[in-house]
Amino acid sequence: MKTNARNKSQSSQSSHARENIRNAQKPVSEMTEKAMKNYEQALRTSMKLQEEAGRWWSTTLNQTASAQDWQKRVTNLTSMANGIMPAAQRRMEEVLQLMEKNSRTGSELMKKAADAAQTTVIADSQAKWMEFWTSSLSAARSNAEAMTQIGTRTIDSWIDFARKNTEVTEIRVPKSA
Repeated sequence: MKTNARNKSQSSQSSHARENIRNAQKPVSEMTEKAMKNYEQALRTSMKLQEEAGRWWSTTLNQTASAQDWQKRVTNLTSMANGIMPAAQRRMEEVLQLMEKNSRTGSELMKKAADAAQTTVIADSQAKWMEFWTSSLSAARSNAEAMTQIGTRTIDSWIDFARKNTEVTEIRVPKSA
């Protein structure tokens, strides 16, 4: 009789733990879906940027230009490159900061896992493992959010860059009749 009650209690705890894991996984899957959508948007934006660059180079190379025109174009290209570098540098700094944070988080998670594995009392061990898994899922969610934000800011920077340079190209390169 006591064995059945104990089995039911363990079964109830086990199903409760599985439910907690499922609930914790929902935000992670939602973040993964958002990241995929942002990736697709970045890919489409990149393709548009490449098309614009191809058109610009075609127009530039197909025109006969004087040395002064070429100098202006090179100067414009240099200023465009100088304009994008600070944004690219900021994104790289954000990625490095995220990597540092992930390194610290990984160390903390390893410590929690070691503590949980060394605990001899089953109830304490279960509690420590639950804390470890909760922290792991929280770290994964936080990482996905940070990557999504960095990706979004990168896409926004590229869109701004493309818009500014499309305007410059339209103003400075006469359209062929």
